[in-house]
Amino acid sequence: MSIPSPEEISKDSKVVESFSKHAKTYDRRAFLQKNMAERLAALIPETKFDSILEIGCGTGLFTRHLLTLSPKKLVLNDISSAMIDCLVTHIELPNSAKIFIGDAEKLNFPKTNLVAANAVFQWLNNPESTLKKIFDLQPVDGAIIFSVFGPKTLFELREMASINSASKLVSLSAWKKTLTNAGYKITKAEKEMRKVFFPSAGELIKNLQQTGASPFSQLKAGSLRKLLRDYDSTFSTSQGIYSTWELYFLSAQKK
Repeated sequence: MSIPSPEEISKDSKVVESFSKHAKTYDRRAFLQKNMAERLAALIPETKFDSILEIGCGTGLFTRHLLTLSPKKLVLNDISSAMIDCLVTHIELPNSAKIFIGDAEKLNFPKTNLVAANAVFQWLNNPESTLKKIFDLQPVDGAIIFSVFGPKTLFELREMASINSASKLVSLSAWKKTLTNAGYKITKAEKEMRKVFFPSAGELIKNLQQTGASPFSQLKAGSLRKLLRDYDSTFSTSQGIYSTWELYFLSAQKK
């Protein structure tokens, strides 16, 4: 196994920098992404796949599930070299594994039977063209599975702070249309709504920051302090404050 130099990193540099900066705290804070990985694993088709590509593998939360399939070829991709460093430090990969560091929308991957992505595709700039590109990599009966956040995710925080997310949060019907337009036949499309509790708004934002997905650099210190006070006041319960998360889980085949 070899780790190449980063190529074609073209996403917003602040997004890449944020994920890289917090790579070492990601696993400790990304409990929701771990749960998503476990549910996504249930969508893996029973078919034996010789080759697997994981897009946005990060520190390996979903990679662990893919390794249980013992593929002959495993290709792992992430835009952050720091995330990859964490993965190879904590997970033993087969010698045949190949790693591509860079923007998945710009890289050229080898042909593959199964493509997987856990909590990643909301970062795509051009989902339809990217999924069409993935479709073209696969043989007939190839499959794709992914989880992604929906537009109601963190709506309390985003509306209260009046900030824009760097990610693209679109509806489940939009993702189904994107898959269909790319050429896939959808085999499953599920939605889950969750309320996640934290001791305070400060802890919620700390969690977002330490998973690399926080947009709060847009706020000045005074505005951030007011946001924390207002959030604690508005969304407080006896169990702490809560935030809403909309999660989608999709699988499709190339027919």
